[in-house]
Order: sequence, then structure tokens, then C-alpha cells
Amino acid sequence: MGEWNAAGAFFRLDLVLAGLVNPPGTFGYGFPYDPFRYGPNPVFGYIEIDMDADVDTGGELDHPELRYLGNAARFGGLPAEARYAGRAALGLSAFDGAFNTPPFVERSGEEFHIALHGWQIDQVIRSDQTGTAFGPGDTWILVGHLFHRAHAYERFSYACCTSNLGSYEPVVRLRFAHDIATDRTRISLVYPLTNQASAVSSGQGTVEPLDGDASNQNSVLEALDDLIFSVNNAPAAWTTDPAYGIVSRWGGKNAHMFLDPTQWRITILVGTSYAAAGEDAVFVWTDIAPNVLPGDFDGSGTVDAADRSRFDNHLAFADGRAGWDEDGEVNGRVQLPGFGWNFSVFDVNYDGRIDPADRPTAGVPGDFDGDADVDLADFSGFQACFNGPNRPPAKSGCVRADFDGDGDVDLTDFGVFQVCFNGPNRRTACQPAVPGAAF
Repeated sequence: MGEWNAAGAFFRLDLVLAGLVNPPGTFGYGFPYDPFRYGPNPVFGYIEIDMDADVDTGGELDHPELRYLGNAARFGGLPAEARYAGRAALGLSAFDGAFNTPPFVERSGEEFHIALHGWQIDQVIRSDQTGTAFGPGDTWILVGHLFHRAHAYERFSYACCTSNLGSYEPVVRLRFAHDIATDRTRISLVYPLTNQASAVSSGQGTVEPLDGDASNQNSVLEALDDLIFSVNNAPAAWTTDPAYGIVSRWGGKNAHMFLDPTQWRITILVGTSYAAAGEDAVFVWTDIAPNVLPGDFDGSGTVDAADRSRFDNHLAFADGRAGWDEDGEVNGRVQLPGFGWNFSVFDVNYDGRIDPADRPTAGVPGDFDGDADVDLADFSGFQACFNGPNRPPAKSGCVRADFDGDGDVDLTDFGVFQVCFNGPNRRTACQPAVPGAAF
């Protein structure tokens, strides 16, 4: 909305979430377990920004298991974008800490990310001073180190003067605003593209030179310029590091060429928290973008015979195999060891098992359990997804329930399901209503 100019001095990024979503509390890094400090629906996660459209520059070396490429397969498929081919983790074994072994889950192309972390909030400016919870109609400003240059660059950067040598983590203001009429929460960041803009925003008359220091005037340009300077002046110890490739391609570039936000590429991974500490995973991931198609095991953008073949081959390989199947029996079902921390792209319904219910089916709309009919068992699957018009489905993996492809599961979709319903052991005559849908 409003006016914008690709040659402007600032960029604005908005993330809009359905419902009342609270700022994140804390539960780690030396802070108390208090994820619900600001309300019962906290949002955690990462918005990653690839500014140079080069997937081989930037990413996350230390904790790729907490980023988009490390979790997309939890939603039952692989990203269809060509840039992510061979990079998304299929399961826990992908995180071997080796930069040059596939899948290349560490290499997302990220230059910067917004970190939705409560422990990095230094100050909260509330529109409503009467309570501690973020409520309907509230607008809060979170002040803190919530916008980071990719951590993978830290060991190969001359950036200075912040908490971690090589890091670039300016203090920013992140706005949470809930709109009662639409029942949506908008998370917004406005940040300077250049140090000239930084000077304007801070009311300073003098523009500081690009010094790689995020604690004074700071900007996207300065952060990228530091990468170029660091590569062009890299010591031998950096260049012999196997992970140096994550920054080396910045050598010789011109930082001014990457200040057009319309050319940036975004990935989003967000979720919420467990009710108590000590569960089998840290975050409860709920949403990703770009989304995946459940059952698309090769990232082709469709679910077809090739995906069913991949599923069948994996089930035959892993069934009863030590380290792959916790029950140790050849029984047509694979029980994932350490489910939660561990996962598999073939566990489409995300119940910790790979079994026939996860196998993609063809030509049977509404067949949730993969037995080629549409009966009361499938109605349970549809019911679990139903959430009404203009609202996201009640759970992930509900592409099969969204017959009209409008992003919700409502009475319109139920009308199609009713037509498809034909009882147990009887094949329905329905055809997919959406081309390419995962039926």
C-alpha cells in the first residue's frame, strides 16, 4: 500500500500472520523458560533475505537445523524452486557439519535475517501500558538486535565493535501491530539501505564512512561492503577453511548493485513454542514460505508416479533396518528413531511413522489415508484441516483438503468432499478440482 521507490533510501519488510500473534518470549541462551511472556501465541523463527540472488553466498553454518532448508521437509515435501535442488534436508542425518557434503543445507544464500527471538529484545514500547500481554488492536515496538547479517560470514569478516567479532547485528525497531477488523498481526521492519539514510533516521548531519561497525551508523550497504572488503583482503587462514566458499563469491562485487529490495529473495520459517521445557524439539514449526507440496519428494512441483516410486523405495530400504526403523521389524512401517529432533520427508502426515497413510495417491481427491476410497476415515482427515474461510488450515499438510486452491479449508471445500464421499472399499469417480493438486 502507499507509494514506494526501488531507488529509495530505506526498505520495509512486512510479514502478515492470521490471528493475534504475540511477540516471542525467552527459553534459552541463559534466559528463563518464558516463551509466553507477551501472550499465549508467541511467534518464533526466521525471515531470511538473499540480497544478491546467489544461493552459494550466505547461509547458516552452525545451526542449519533451525532454518528453512533444515525444516521444509517436515511439511512432507521438498521446495520446488530450482535454487534449492539438493539443499533441503530430508531428515536429521543431513546435519553432518560438513560444508562440502550434500545436501548443501548450510547454503541458503541468506545475507540477512530477521530473528524472532525474545532473548534479543532489549526494550518494548507498548501502545497499551496497562498490561504485559500483546492484545487485540495493540501496536508494540520491539527494540533490540533482531536483524542480523548471516552468521556464516562471521568467521570471514573484519566487521568489529559489536558483541561477536565478525558479526553485523544493528539495533533495530521491529513493529508488531494487530488489526481487529481483519484479525491479522503485521510484523514490520524499516531499515536504511545506506549510511546516508542511517544519518537521516538518527538525526545526524554528518554521514560516517563505511567502517563495518554496526554500533554507529549502519546500513545494508555497509554490511555488504564489509563482505567485499573482507574477501578482497582475506588472510590465508580463511581461504583454506572448507567453508570459505560461503563468502568467497563476494570478492570483486559492487555492494551498490544489491540495494533494490524488489530483487531480493525471501524464505520464511516461523512457529511457536511448547508449553513446557524439555520436549523433544525446540520449536513447533507451523508455516514456511515458499511452501512445499506434500508428497512432492523430488521438488518437481507435482506429485506423480516418480514420487510414489521414491516413497516405495525408501520404505522398502528403511523398514526394519537398524538406525532407520525404531521397531526393528519388517512390517511395512518405519518408526522414526528420536522423532521430533529427527524427521523424514516421507512422513507426510508428520506422526513419526512412514507407512501407507503417507504414500501419495493419484486421482482420488479427499483420500487422506491412501487406500483409494473416500470414507469416514478420510472425513476425519478433512475435519482436522477445516478452519473456515480466509483462514489458514487448522494444521499443516492440508493441500488435499483445499479443493479450490484458495488457501483455506471451508464449506466450499466440504461441498466437494461430499461429492467425492463414496464409502469404504469403493473407488470415487471424483477428479482433482485443482490442476497439480496432491491427490
